[in-house]
Amino acid sequence: MKTLLVGFKKYAGHDSNPSEKVIESLQGGDIVGCVLDVSFAKARKLPEIIEREKPDFIITMNLSPFKKEPAIEEYAYNEIRSEQPDEEGVLIKDSTPVDPEGPKSLNSVLDIPSIQQFLSSRGCSISMSIDPGLWICNMVSYLARESKIPSVSLHLPQAKDFPIAEQVEVVENIIEYFSLI
Repeated sequence: MKTLLVGFKKYAGHDSNPSEKVIESLQGGDIVGCVLDVSFAKARKLPEIIEREKPDFIITMNLSPFKKEPAIEEYAYNEIRSEQPDEEGVLIKDSTPVDPEGPKSLNSVLDIPSIQQFLSSRGCSISMSIDPGLWICNMVSYLARESKIPSVSLHLPQAKDFPIAEQVEVVENIIEYFSLI
C-alpha cells in the first residue's frame, strides 16, 4: 500500500512548516513524500505527481497557525482566493475555480468521522473541520480528491502548540487506518 504525503515548505515568516517535518519523519518505503513550494503555480503540478507516484492513498497537510490541534477536513472547495501573496508574489483577490469544469466542492470518499474515531481510540487528538479555507492548501486538497484516489486533508498547528512527534503519530495512525479498509 503506497501513501503519498503532500506538504509545504515554510512561508509567511513562520520558522517552519509542520507538514514538511512530518514528511521528513515518515517518508521511505511505501510512504512517498512531496514537499511543495507555497505557490499556486507549483501546487497545480500535483496531478502530475500523483500520476507519476500512483499512490493508493494521499494525505495532504498544511500549516494552520491558528489551530491548537490537527484538524481533518471534510470538504475541499473548487475556489481559490488569497489575502496574502504566495511565495512568487501571486495574489488572487477574485474567487477563481481550481477546476472550471469541476463541482463546487468535493467530499472525501473516506469516512472522515470514522477516521476521527479511530484516531481518538488511539489517543490522538484531532478535530474535524468543514472549512479548509480558500488558499493553496484547499487547492491541493481539491486536486487530490479530484484524482479519485482516497485522500485526507489535514491542517496542522505550529509545533509550539502541538509537538511534531504527536503530529507524526496522527499521520502514522491515519496510514494504519488506510491499511484496515
